[in-house]
Amino acid sequence: MTARHPSMRRFSAILISGALASKMLGFAREVMMAHVLGASLVADGFRAALAAVLIPLAFLQNESVPAIMIPMHREAMDRDAGPQSLGALTVVIGVVAAGVMVIIQLMGQWWVDAMVGGFTEQGRELTLHFVRMMSLGMPASAILNVLAAGEIAIGRTRLTNIRASVLNVAVLAGIGLLVVTGDAYALACCFTLAFNALAVWGLFSLWRRGVISFSGLTLRLVVATGRDFFRRLRVLLGVPLAEQANVWVERLTASRLTTGAVASLDYARSLTESALLLISQPVGMAVLSNHAPKNIHAQVEQLLRPLLALTLPASAFLLVFATDIVRLVYFRGAFGDEALVLTSHALRGIAFGVWAATLGWILIRLLNGSGRNGVAALILMASYFVNMAFNVLTTALHPAPDQGMLLLGLGETSRSLVLLMGVALALPERRKILSLIALAALPALLMAVLGLLIEGAVAELLPRLFVGGLACLFCLAVAIGLLIPTAALSALSRLRRTFRVKGELG
Repeated sequence: MTARHPSMRRFSAILISGALASKMLGFAREVMMAHVLGASLVADGFRAALAAVLIPLAFLQNESVPAIMIPMHREAMDRDAGPQSLGALTVVIGVVAAGVMVIIQLMGQWWVDAMVGGFTEQGRELTLHFVRMMSLGMPASAILNVLAAGEIAIGRTRLTNIRASVLNVAVLAGIGLLVVTGDAYALACCFTLAFNALAVWGLFSLWRRGVISFSGLTLRLVVATGRDFFRRLRVLLGVPLAEQANVWVERLTASRLTTGAVASLDYARSLTESALLLISQPVGMAVLSNHAPKNIHAQVEQLLRPLLALTLPASAFLLVFATDIVRLVYFRGAFGDEALVLTSHALRGIAFGVWAATLGWILIRLLNGSGRNGVAALILMASYFVNMAFNVLTTALHPAPDQGMLLLGLGETSRSLVLLMGVALALPERRKILSLIALAALPALLMAVLGLLIEGAVAELLPRLFVGGLACLFCLAVAIGLLIPTAALSALSRLRRTFRVKGELG
């Protein structure tokens, strides 16, 4: 089946619109969870269980896996075998994920102890209770990744756009049931139900449109498709393994700091993931959905200049106003003073590298799209290993909980910086990339200085954030003027014409 593929800019806009809806629901989910659970044992247990069921599937739904699935489906469509190939790959991934689910069910106690050994016995039992239910959604989760990649290969985004939104709605429903019934198990039940229901709908929807087909599948075709997928995955297999190890070390380290550390880290991350969800993933998928660019230099410039102008000043704003932002968003209900301190320190540490993660995940798709998967895998593995080393150092230092949270956040920043610098050095435009980063650092430093002055001069929370927001907008304008001068001049020209026309009419 073939489809007319939209331009990368239009395709990115479609994906970003879906990511925006998902992020808004995700933000509501985090605020509601903070209000109802705060940084409590239940919040820690649910998030630990989430990691426990997703980590073993990382090699099937890691960020790098679409770099294999999407080109595979494009090639199958060129052979007029797209629907059967997608059906065969769905069977392969579903069977493998079901096998992993059985292992988690049988070895759940050992896996939870290994994941969050720092939890109390009650915390580990609660986490295991969640894991038993949530693991039932593992095959559906992996299958959804295959279906979404198949859609992207033909220029459609429906599953990609609604997947996270549906899951966020399900968790919100679980929180509501928890409030009504007092049973935290509702969270796990809603999570599993959402994955399975969405997978069934996705299969039926794609089958009805002729995108996927199971008719005519033979064992030989399924085995051949699985062999091809895992052969291609081999070069990237170290990435999900490194990612799994990094998440494991991070959760284990956080579980040993204090109760609520795991949840606080995720609360902080929910405030910084906007750039990744709204920009990096959609634009990265759009890059992958197209064939390798003929002029990679022009594409790097087209991607880098506006993103640097946006992300570096915004990262500086998050860094300076971390405590104020956490207080405004989360500080109510069960989210108390200790949670405020833990989450603020984590946010401050992560904020140092938000801009680098955003750019790094987009630029690495250029390597994937040009067939340099091995280089991309080495860069990603190096970034995860640096992050792990930072977290191991945190454990060795035995810091106070707040300082430990800051170090965990800085560990994520170290991963982001290694990712971006590695990709920059691997691309032929490395000098241009580094020079643009240096130029964009100027408005970011200006934002940091202005932010510190505002912090000292404005006493009230809302006025302080309002003035800080204005300062951020000013620094964004400066960044646009430095990095995209033609756009800035065009905007000024339009303003002049507007005022001239108004003056003539007046």
